[in-house]
Amino acid sequence: MLPEYIREVLSKFLYKLYYCFVRRLFSWSSSLVLKYKKFLVVIFLIWGFWTFGLGLLGGLFLTKGGLDILPEIKNEDRVLILAPHIDDETIGAGGLIQRALGNKAKVKVVYFTNGDDNLLSAVEEERKTSVSSDEFITLGETRMQEGGAAMKILGLGNEDLIFLGYPDRGLLPMLGKYYTAPFTSRGTKFNHSPYRDTYKLEELYTGENLQTDLQEIVNSFKPTIIIVSHPRDGHPDHRAVFQYLERVLNGKHQGIRVFAYLVHFSLYPPEKKLQKNLFLFPPKRLFTKVGWFSLELSETEENKKLDVIGQYKSQKSPKFYDFLDCFVKRNEIFEEF
Repeated sequence: MLPEYIREVLSKFLYKLYYCFVRRLFSWSSSLVLKYKKFLVVIFLIWGFWTFGLGLLGGLFLTKGGLDILPEIKNEDRVLILAPHIDDETIGAGGLIQRALGNKAKVKVVYFTNGDDNLLSAVEEERKTSVSSDEFITLGETRMQEGGAAMKILGLGNEDLIFLGYPDRGLLPMLGKYYTAPFTSRGTKFNHSPYRDTYKLEELYTGENLQTDLQEIVNSFKPTIIIVSHPRDGHPDHRAVFQYLERVLNGKHQGIRVFAYLVHFSLYPPEKKLQKNLFLFPPKRLFTKVGWFSLELSETEENKKLDVIGQYKSQKSPKFYDFLDCFVKRNEIFEEF
């Protein structure tokens, strides 16, 4: 063991050595930061825009530089909009529908479900904490009325809307276990549509029946453009609708261009509030250099889209953020498949 005085001297020496080292390190790092300050600021800004997708500048860069311009819809086009729920057609393509109708193209909207298994909406609608199957059906009827009123603002009539009436949150199970066996709705407790204005009354909830219905609609309408929910959307119904379309087309688009819109995805849009002056662009995990298209909207188209979204009152509770409003942006985006 070292004598006490030697330990004391050694301790002071090590302390001074450590103190000098820390001061030198701090001085070196400070000078380094000052020397490369501008460079570090630029790197930080790029990281912020790329990671969080915030701001007009980041959106402008991607929409103008990284996204192609959506091809113009012509008067001879026939546009088929596939919506998993009543409101998805406006969220994803409210501006596109306006542009298509403005160019005298034919537009038809197909609603796969009435969105009647939305417990929060049903509770808000009925002002109670427990909801019966009849009340879920009432919600579905309300949403059908909202959809009709919303599309009327855009210029579509009842003859341009098809309500398939399949079960909310049941579309994906119907691709598997319930492709031929009837699926029973968790909310309405029905294994067929309880709604009068359904495409086919009392048709059983099976994936096979849904696929047949969609095949009939495609064959009858003969679309040149199909707008559909994205295959990597966070909602199972949205992914399922894309898969049904894939089965119907069977890899043979036959001159049909297919564009997918995104609604549910992590950190998308980055801020859940109305920001009409900002651009919308794909989440980083989905963005590719080719295949993504942007449709830039006029101020009039933006305002009308916001008016249409206002018709979906059952989906706009004051207790929650306005998820629908955050899709009113300077553009709409689509990925081609």
